[in-house]
Formats: sequence, C-alpha cells, structure tokens
Amino acid sequence: MRRKLRADVQSAFPSVSSEKLSHLVPNKEELNVVKLYSHKGKAVTAYVLNKNPIFFEVDKQIYPTVYTLWSYPDLVAAFTTWPAVLTKLAGGAGEASEAQRHNRRFIKRQI
Repeated sequence: MRRKLRADVQSAFPSVSSEKLSHLVPNKEELNVVKLYSHKGKAVTAYVLNKNPIFFEVDKQIYPTVYTLWSYPDLVAAFTTWPAVLTKLAGGAGEASEAQRHNRRFIKRQI
C-alpha cells in the first residue's frame, strides 16, 4: 500500500523530490487507507497518516488534502490573477450569501 501510494504521488506530482516524498509518505509511521462513498455513490480512497488525511483518490486521480498543502504549498501550481477576478472567485455564482458579501469586503480591503 505504501509503495503504491508513493508511486502514485510521484506520478501525479513529478516535481516532488525523493526527500520530500519520504517526508510525505514516511516508512515507519502509521498509514491507514479509508474507503468512503460520496452522496452520489462515487468511491473515494483517503490516505491517513497518524490520524491526519494526507491524500485522497477519486477516479484513479490522487489529490493532496488541504492539510498536506499547508505543509507543502508548492505541491500544486499557484498563479496570480487580477483583483476583479479574485472578487468573482470569492463571491461565486448566483446570489451572494451574507458570508460571501463579508468575504468580498474583506478581499477588497486586502487588495
């Protein structure tokens, strides 16, 4: 299981060094696999290291969890965009909720 996870992570994220990979999926720590099913019945496999989810797999595609990205933010690509686009992203589509309106005000203050 551990070997397959390492191979899948290396394949999905080729820029990951072997040193970083051994930190992401260490040899001697507790690693569990949890099978989940979404509301629509889609199978999801979660990989949990020391009770912390680190990756999940859907349709044979592996993704890092937000917990993994906090520790390894360069694992996925980052990009910049215009402030107007950020406002749209924060607001979403359709009618805005009170929380979304608050987020828009917060983002405008940050920009």
